[in-house]
Amino acid sequence: MKFLKIFSLILFVGVLVTSCEKALDINTNPLVATSADPNAVLPFVFVQYSNRHTSELGTRMMDVPQHIGSCFNSPRGGNTGSTITGNTWGMYYTQVLGNLALVEADALAAGTTSNNIAAIAKIFKAKSFFELSSIWGDIPFRQALDGVQFPTPEFDTQEEVFNGVLTILDEAIALIDAMPAEVADVSIGDLIYGGDMDKWRRWANSLKLRVLMLLRNKSTAVDNEITKVLSEPMIEDNSQAALIRYADNASEANSWARLITNFFGGTNEAAGVYSPSTVSYDLFNQNDDPRFGVMIFDPNGNGGSDIAEAVFGAPGSKAHVSNNVVRNDMPHNMFLPSEISLYRAELALLGVSSDDAQAEFEKGLRQNCEYWGGDIPGATATIATADIDNFISNIGTVDLQKVHEQLYLESFFRPVIAWNTVRRTKVPDMLAVPGTAISTILKRFNYAPDEVSSNPNTPTNLPTDTPMWFEN
Repeated sequence: MKFLKIFSLILFVGVLVTSCEKALDINTNPLVATSADPNAVLPFVFVQYSNRHTSELGTRMMDVPQHIGSCFNSPRGGNTGSTITGNTWGMYYTQVLGNLALVEADALAAGTTSNNIAAIAKIFKAKSFFELSSIWGDIPFRQALDGVQFPTPEFDTQEEVFNGVLTILDEAIALIDAMPAEVADVSIGDLIYGGDMDKWRRWANSLKLRVLMLLRNKSTAVDNEITKVLSEPMIEDNSQAALIRYADNASEANSWARLITNFFGGTNEAAGVYSPSTVSYDLFNQNDDPRFGVMIFDPNGNGGSDIAEAVFGAPGSKAHVSNNVVRNDMPHNMFLPSEISLYRAELALLGVSSDDAQAEFEKGLRQNCEYWGGDIPGATATIATADIDNFISNIGTVDLQKVHEQLYLESFFRPVIAWNTVRRTKVPDMLAVPGTAISTILKRFNYAPDEVSSNPNTPTNLPTDTPMWFEN
């Protein structure tokens, strides 16, 4: 109940504040707090971040990595548009990073009893910078949060940002390790882990591995760092998943469900707003995958979900994403343990680690099936253990193709992470996007128009099918 009251208040405040937003220049911060009480500021940060991820970055671009056939006003055809770019850019730099900078500074000034607060701010800051670069490539990083000294910040390369993110995460872990026995109470403000710093430390290490996997795509020089992080505690159990909860009512619902309620009425299975693409449908519908039954609603058992015809908001005989996924209280899943297990399997196959690739692969499959089949908060469908056992027994000998396909499915309804997986591994094969001249899928966003006009250091926009630096 405490969480729901906070969440409702923050959503209300967020509506009031965002309606007054006039500028997206990252050095003009109308949404930055004047005080840094973490139990007041952190909920605002988390809710604004999550609301954007489940609205524009969720409802509008889940078809970019082709989890979904098509989305409302999607940028998949190459036109990222001023609204989605500007709002997302402003969310990260103004609502999230600007406020986290104040929380971090005040916590560090308060001494070691606030190490937990500073660490939380650093970890979420690192995550945000990583995602900004995943979306745009080169971004303001080292000069980004000091508008007085750097009114027109320079843009750092993606390689520099990713390595800088690793440094921030190491700083956060060091703060956690140096915490005294008694620390500041942040249980109210921490909507993710309720102040449990063991879980935050695990998340920091897990985020490090996520970043290192992209860096390794360019150079094996990071293998020693990967080996080190593999020996550290990470997110290893579904109870440790990093997520933000939503509530089963109209005012506090996940934006995926809210969009259906507001514009179509009913449920996703009835309205047919989100349909799987052929790519995701075919991958789920193999080897007796038990996730198919809890994640895909297929009334006629024939798919009918080709990306060229799966039109946003088209009910009928097509397959749709299940109401177990698109529902009011669907949590915003940010990191699941299955991602770690599948990375371990991949790294074992590549000879980077001595882990058992088959065992880690099967562990990742089981974790993900158990998560969607009952461990996820508010689950409306379950998967029997016998069905999971049968699926795993039929999956066969692991190879990189299978690992990459499962990483793609593991990230279902997490578009930025799925997008990274597709761009990094080139698995699965993406379908041609109809009605567009781009040579491949969308690879990057254009920079926010207000940033272009206000910051002369903004790079020239590249064609949106230009590969990211981390791609081979």
